Amino acid sequence: MQVTYKGTDATSELDSRLEEVQSKVEAAVPGARFVKYVVEETPRAHAVGLVVTLADGDTWVRHAEGPDWERAFLEIERRLDRLGGDD
Repeated sequence: MQVTYKGTDATSELDSRLEEVQSKVEAAVPGARFVKYVVEETPRAHAVGLVVTLADGDTWVRHAEGPDWERAFLEIERRLDRLGGDD
């Protein structure tokens, strides 16, 4: 797991949320070869980006944002739950 922070610093809260999402990635995509997160805070939004390289070489990319970290992480988790669906 690789994490890049933009406009914010790593905190125990963010690290904990990323670990939760990482657990879901591992459960949903057991053959994932690489997982990268981009966590960004701007004056307008909090955003979480997720890039997963799959075992077959395909790449799965998702982005979520919200007015706070709670909503941004809830949205990225919702998108992860729909992995493989018509998103």
